[in-house]
Amino acid sequence: MVLVAVALLISSSALSAPPASASPTTVARPTPAASPAGETLQTLLADVVTAGVPGVVVRVQGGTRISQGAAGTADLATGAALRPDARFRVGSITKTFVAAVVLQLVGERRLSLDRPVARWLPGILSDGAHITVRQLLNHTSGLYDYAADPSLFADVAANRVFEPSELVALAQTHPSVFPPGTAWSYSNTNYIVAGLLIEAVTHHRLGHELQQRIFEPLRLDHTTFPGATSAIPGHHAHGYVPAPDGTPYDVTGINPSHAWAAGAIVSNAADLARFYQSLMSGRLLPALLLREMKTTVAQDPADPTQRYGLGIERIDDPCGVLWGHTGAIYGYQDMAFWNERTGNAVVMASTIYPAPAAAQAPLDAAAGVALCTRLSGRDNAHR
Repeated sequence: MVLVAVALLISSSALSAPPASASPTTVARPTPAASPAGETLQTLLADVVTAGVPGVVVRVQGGTRISQGAAGTADLATGAALRPDARFRVGSITKTFVAAVVLQLVGERRLSLDRPVARWLPGILSDGAHITVRQLLNHTSGLYDYAADPSLFADVAANRVFEPSELVALAQTHPSVFPPGTAWSYSNTNYIVAGLLIEAVTHHRLGHELQQRIFEPLRLDHTTFPGATSAIPGHHAHGYVPAPDGTPYDVTGINPSHAWAAGAIVSNAADLARFYQSLMSGRLLPALLLREMKTTVAQDPADPTQRYGLGIERIDDPCGVLWGHTGAIYGYQDMAFWNERTGNAVVMASTIYPAPAAAQAPLDAAAGVALCTRLSGRDNAHR
């Protein structure tokens, strides 16, 4: 059960990111790592835990070559060790999954990227006749981010179950940030609307479409879209927020309906690695639609190294061009990227959000080494 005290913990944490998911997080500039990276990564993961993170998981996968590790505990109450196969909430990594389904529907001519949302969802947005599907997916719609509304926090802490239409309605109580197509601003509202579009044209629940189109074909057996169910099945990492004194407080049971299509998926590192490798290899989308997904806009005109496509981030890094997404939801902070140079999928998840200040440098170091890893032929053992 989630206690009323969570409301105080959430407000006292001074979260800079909305509860559904964080805005794209700047990925640490990687530092070169020796290959194989298993022992180096394991040492760095231990440093993360020493700095106050209850648990952390990392996986580097290139085909059948795998280097992975975990440190810390899955549950502070029991002291159970965290395993590399643990499930966790992925936050905004969900957006890549949802965008892939939208693009499949575009390929089936059931949606069109450059037609207005009002064509399929009349009346849901005050500016729906001028906001296109593409603008939802690349965050150029100008829609206010419902997750930034202060009134949302108390309802999340009380474990209220939200309908997606309620989240859109909350966003619509605020004016647009800018006219559609004139700028870029990360907004979880875009993906709630995208999820409703999927439901409108398929006449199925979003979870059904994700299951049939992505989870089952790719054999993502540890990936679920829980909707209004707070329980996480199987071996999973508990998620925490810091109390005012810094003590981790378990928020694993917070209902994820406030995140829905913007950030509610539960998965593990192996499934996320398989998803991004499959996506970037063209298994989920034909070449034309994959090119559309990888057509990017600037997040910040002053920083050309970070751009946003259709549900996917591009980061130009010395270790290679990275395609993927970061994610954060109460209790969890994650990243999943595919390195264009090495062909590796890299996943890292930690189990307190926001993380202690002392943990940021170790987290950045572990992410950097993982993203730069070059796997050798003998890296196929699970660590």
